[in-house]
Amino acid sequence: MFSRIALSLLLGTGLAFSQEIVDRPEKLTYKPFTFQAPRVKDYKTKLKNNIPVFIAPDPNGQPFVRINVMVRGGSYLEPKDREGLAGLMGASMREGGTEKTSADKLDERIEFLAAQVRSNFGATTGSISLEVLEKDFKTGLELFMEVLTQPAFAQERLDLAKKQARLGLDQRNDSANSIASYQMGYLLNGENHFSNAGMTEASLKAITREDLKAFHARILHPSNLVIAVSGKFDKKVILEALNRSLGELKPGKEAQVSPKPPAPNFSRKPSIYVCDKDVPQSTVQFAVPGLRRTDPDWYATVVMNDILGGGGFTARLMKKIRSDEGLTYGITSNFDAGAHWQGNWSCRFQTKNRSVAYAMRLALAEVNRIKAEPVSDQELKVVKDSIMDGFPARFPNKQAISNLFATEALTGWPDDYFADYREKIQAVTKEDVLRVAKKYLTSEAMVLLVVGKAGEAEEGDVKDHPGKLSEIAKLPVVKLPLRDPLTLKPLK
Repeated sequence: MFSRIALSLLLGTGLAFSQEIVDRPEKLTYKPFTFQAPRVKDYKTKLKNNIPVFIAPDPNGQPFVRINVMVRGGSYLEPKDREGLAGLMGASMREGGTEKTSADKLDERIEFLAAQVRSNFGATTGSISLEVLEKDFKTGLELFMEVLTQPAFAQERLDLAKKQARLGLDQRNDSANSIASYQMGYLLNGENHFSNAGMTEASLKAITREDLKAFHARILHPSNLVIAVSGKFDKKVILEALNRSLGELKPGKEAQVSPKPPAPNFSRKPSIYVCDKDVPQSTVQFAVPGLRRTDPDWYATVVMNDILGGGGFTARLMKKIRSDEGLTYGITSNFDAGAHWQGNWSCRFQTKNRSVAYAMRLALAEVNRIKAEPVSDQELKVVKDSIMDGFPARFPNKQAISNLFATEALTGWPDDYFADYREKIQAVTKEDVLRVAKKYLTSEAMVLLVVGKAGEAEEGDVKDHPGKLSEIAKLPVVKLPLRDPLTLKPLK
């Protein structure tokens, strides 16, 4: 929202000063603002070893060069009993020095250059990035290549990273939000899916420096890499430098092309799940199966979701549950893009324990209303206008553009998804919204999770809004135990 307002003020100010001073603001006139979405073909090239590169020179920008090497590979590739290996490798790759430069010396050299080198890995991808002044690019690139290809994972730095990770394990049950995150993962994807194979105390202790080196050697394959480059530079000069460095990269003996992340093989059990936690406010989350972004219905679901719960203060759920009833500070919903398998539509909010049942009745009433009757012309216009107005903010600068296109390529999405995005959004009709609401907002397939004081949430607001949690939907109520933060096993 801020970026849209800032853009409007910037454009408006410039245009206003080019006119004669008027006595009323409504007399100001403005030239139409047109925005053409960047096209992939204008940024995409390849190194001599076929690593895709999305390069975005910014001749008028600050004198920095930014390189982001994105890697296809993450926790889904971890060996059994080494859960947390990918994240720990990402945390240690930059911090642990290189085979040529000790960790302390690397810190010193990067600091002297006023540069930044970062590394991190998640569930399916990772990244190693460099930001350096243009004048120091050659030296910065040399250090960066050491971090990328020859990390030493110094034992003392690894020990520190493991201590920090151990503190994170202790905090898993500290808040209703963190509990809801891991519990919902099990409910949607099952015990055996990699997305729920979190680090445990035992796996953390088992991870060694040799494990980090072996995992790094496995994923460092040119076919697993996509590069984003932006900054103030000569494109030809930068490409030559990249070909002399990253372009020379060849797969080692242990390197493997990363397979596609596996989809969950799990049958959900639609229910109302309640997890007891002594907190003043419950975290409530509910979800139903969705779709992938490549589905023709995607654009209609984007519009439908913004009207229902994704459009900020104009959304029905926000207006009803926050503005009208004052039951929450915020409620939001969204469709997962479904990067590797079918995503979900999910909704999340926090409210007082005794307000859970009443707030859920209101939420489900809004879900049923958008399935039962067409949205208004005004609602459709407001949401479409909002999407159109916010679209340029997806491309705020050259760095964002190169990173966006590189991320799209790494995930495997088709090129130029954004090229006709606005046209497809504008083509969505009220009939489309009603159709996809009926198709995807299937209450009988809902998984609902409440993390809070179970007794109060189940009983509801007896005084002002009677009605038990068990009465909000024709679904069984299931007690869900907390999990031991160190083992992730259910507590008795």
